[in-house]
Amino acid sequence: MEVKTLSKAGYKRFADREMERFFEDFFGKEGHDYYLTYSAKEKRFRFRAVEGGKTIGVVSLSISRNVAKLGAFIITKNRRGAGAGSMLLEKCEEIARKNKCKKIWLHTFPSIKAYGFYKSKGYVEEARLEKHWAGKRPISVMSKFL
Repeated sequence: MEVKTLSKAGYKRFADREMERFFEDFFGKEGHDYYLTYSAKEKRFRFRAVEGGKTIGVVSLSISRNVAKLGAFIITKNRRGAGAGSMLLEKCEEIARKNKCKKIWLHTFPSIKAYGFYKSKGYVEEARLEKHWAGKRPISVMSKFL
């Protein structure tokens, strides 16, 4: 046996086929499509909030089957609280719903203002990983059913 490099296309072919089989075994033939959250066919989106011709915030969104994940979500410090974050979050949730997502999730630091922002938008903490970031800071996994 040996380990070799694999092309992106080769990975996608293998992963899609084998993960489909795994989840069909795990959830059964009838329910595996609804619960399947892994796929090499992940869709990615990036959005920005613009004010006066300048980008004041960005967010990334990835969708794998029926679950969406917020990635980097950054608003410039001097424009936080002005509504850009809400607009970007609403756009991500809209795209997630259009792609038939049942859930959206993210991870954030529980000690920053963003944690309260997400809670105010209906996100709940599902897990907290203690000493996760650099072995020192906790990370919260938050989600919202759509």
